[in-house]
Amino acid sequence: MTNEEVQMNEETQPAQEEQHQAQEESVDYKTLYLDEVQNAKKLRKRAQDAEETVQKTTKTQETLKVKQMQEKEQYKELYEQSAPFKEKWETYESKRREALLSKLPEEDRESLSQKDLDTLEYIVKLKDEAKPVNPSHSPNQSRNINANNINKDWTSLKGEEGKENYNAYLTELAKNRKQN
Repeated sequence: MTNEEVQMNEETQPAQEEQHQAQEESVDYKTLYLDEVQNAKKLRKRAQDAEETVQKTTKTQETLKVKQMQEKEQYKELYEQSAPFKEKWETYESKRREALLSKLPEEDRESLSQKDLDTLEYIVKLKDEAKPVNPSHSPNQSRNINANNINKDWTSLKGEEGKENYNAYLTELAKNRKQN
């Protein structure tokens, strides 16, 4: 490169930087945002239209299949093939419904008997979770205290053992004073 070309490059670089800064200052962010919003609306509309056409084509395919089966009278064969499965499903559903309804209070059974199985299972699960769990009874135990260190002399308890049992020792001492 010659000296003239180097000088021209140096002169054009600041000019380009000034133009770039001027362009950044003149950018209207509101219009850019609105353009993006419009673009997003177009894309959403396009996706909704595509989904709608897919639904329409699947529906038309199903109706064509049913018509073809009616013409060939194969629907009777399909019904006959599915009859045992239908009976099994109905018996399962009735047994499951009765088992779920038996877990519910009698006043709710009638109103919930028309709900589907998923809803009944959900309601029974909520009722089971809401029941409080009663603690198991232990004879001759009034509360849960670490009794193995209480009878020791408090001066013999050292470090963490002393800190953990100091309150228990004081309550035991207070009980003994009340009794005397």
